[in-house]
Amino acid sequence: MSPPRKPRAPPHLRAMINLPPVIKRIKGLLAEDTEQSLTYAALEARLALEKVCYDRLRQAHDYISHAELRRWSPSAVVKTLIADVGGHITDTLTMYISKGPAVPGVEPAEDDWVEVGTQVGFDGKRIGELWNALSNLALHVRLPENKDDQIPDYGDRERIRAKVEETVTELERLATASMVFSGIGEQVSFGCAVCGEKNKRRASQLRDGQSVFCINPECKASWKVRKEGEEFFFEDQTADFPCQGCGEVKRLPWRFFFEMRFDQRATFVCRKCHHQNYVEWRLTQVAPQEPPSDKG
Repeated sequence: MSPPRKPRAPPHLRAMINLPPVIKRIKGLLAEDTEQSLTYAALEARLALEKVCYDRLRQAHDYISHAELRRWSPSAVVKTLIADVGGHITDTLTMYISKGPAVPGVEPAEDDWVEVGTQVGFDGKRIGELWNALSNLALHVRLPENKDDQIPDYGDRERIRAKVEETVTELERLATASMVFSGIGEQVSFGCAVCGEKNKRRASQLRDGQSVFCINPECKASWKVRKEGEEFFFEDQTADFPCQGCGEVKRLPWRFFFEMRFDQRATFVCRKCHHQNYVEWRLTQVAPQEPPSDKG
């Protein structure tokens, strides 16, 4: 059984990414205007784009497991967040609160609202294009076309500068944000029987038959989503193994075995008779059963 994680800070105590110092550092490198400084500026700009996308992921980690992110490029992370947490992750949103208590059936006056903060939206595809362009222009050495082709030390100076400046413009726009939302909408919560972690998901993003993982990165539990009407149910995804000593069935998380390599061996000890059991991935030939004949 996995140990419980350390408690996380409440959402209102989580610090946002601080972009102004990064922007200042990039502009300083641009001002040096050497091939070396422009290359370093491109690297800093690329890292800043990663931080922007990964910070949205950090804010949304209450609603998605770390293990459910199959690819780590910024655009892929954003695409996964939109699909599993909600499209509001990349929207521009402003939160207001009323100065006074809510009264049923009474709409507060327009000047009764106080702005709490604004999340600045962005296009995940555009962020990904900038990230890839910086890498292609500045962070890879050009392949030689023939034996007489000299390998340059750096990329095209003017093209690198133009792309870094374009990225800085986007970073300055994103730096005007004063808060980040972890998602909007009704949530569904359920406890993990393996580690005790409370899991939460946005109801609008859940799909029948979808697999969801425990948000505890040290836990291998997963569930299959079942939707009946407007209600959601979460079925444990497990594999059952009878103990070779006493026959007692041991139910283990399927993900633990799914992540094993071919021919890798795992063990578990039966709680009833303490016999040590072995499980191993193997390639097995099977003979499919013939369908029953309709002939008498």
